[in-house]
Amino acid sequence: MGSFDTRVPRVSLEQFHAFRDERPKEEKWELIDGVLVMMPPPTLVHQRIAKNLETLLTARLAITQPDWSADREIGVLLPDDDRFNPEPDVTVIDTAIEIDQLYATKFYFVAEVMSPNDKPIVLELKRDYYQRHAACRGILFIRQDRVEAEMFVRQGEAWNARVLNDATMNIEIPDIGEIGTLAQLYRHTPLAP
Repeated sequence: MGSFDTRVPRVSLEQFHAFRDERPKEEKWELIDGVLVMMPPPTLVHQRIAKNLETLLTARLAITQPDWSADREIGVLLPDDDRFNPEPDVTVIDTAIEIDQLYATKFYFVAEVMSPNDKPIVLELKRDYYQRHAACRGILFIRQDRVEAEMFVRQGEAWNARVLNDATMNIEIPDIGEIGTLAQLYRHTPLAP
């Protein structure tokens, strides 16, 4: 696993939350390996891809996992790690939530729509963080500049990676099932096949 340059200042989760709470609401910040990372504003293509994925997941979850829900832009926070507080674009969590709950502490699937400006080290650190969570069954990194995604699925204790680069390829998530094709993620975007 990679890490940020050791010269980059690290902050605690408490410091991150205090910092983020003082920033303008239109800014999106994440804590990645103790480093403050400002996320770029999402493009319309980015938002449409995330919406399409959420729609596909919601339809499939109603059939295979009715106690799970697909939600957009919610933070995830593992109780035993104070160096991370990412906010995936789409996350599958339990439908049962607390009235004042801010973060998901248990998640089954996460997806990130990648910006062309995303640093590879940030994506690698996020992937490693998500993979450490025992309940997580799948991770999907989706390109917004071409029809392509990278899927990571848990098989036992191991994780297997697969590149989806043909619009007709199916997206299948352990314990959720087949949600649709890669092409369906790009519906109503300039990249629609």
